[in-house]
Amino acid sequence: YLEIEQIRFGDRLQVQWSLDPGADAARLPPLLLQPLVENAVLHGVEPSATGAKIRISTTRRGGMVVVKVTNSAPAGSGRPGHGLALTNVRERLLLLHDVQAQFKTTCKDGLFQVRLEIPL
Repeated sequence: YLEIEQIRFGDRLQVQWSLDPGADAARLPPLLLQPLVENAVLHGVEPSATGAKIRISTTRRGGMVVVKVTNSAPAGSGRPGHGLALTNVRERLLLLHDVQAQFKTTCKDGLFQVRLEIPL
């Protein structure tokens, strides 16, 4: 998906990966990150004339893995979404891991971030 969008947006789309090999054992529902990355492109890259940076990271912290999808968000532009992708991801994560998993979103200082905490 990101390779296709890279062709579409060129230099306007910057993607940074930071993956911790210690986090590889975390269990995620199939294609859980896809809608998060799609949202980052839709709400971060598309509405910005200068583009946006998307950062996808995993970090192992003891018995938990933290997964973050962060994108720069253009101030005051972009069309609001309905939250369906975020709701779907939250529900699928909780179905797999129940109360052990956490799902949080924040928007601060021009950055939108989805943070997942998943047990190993």
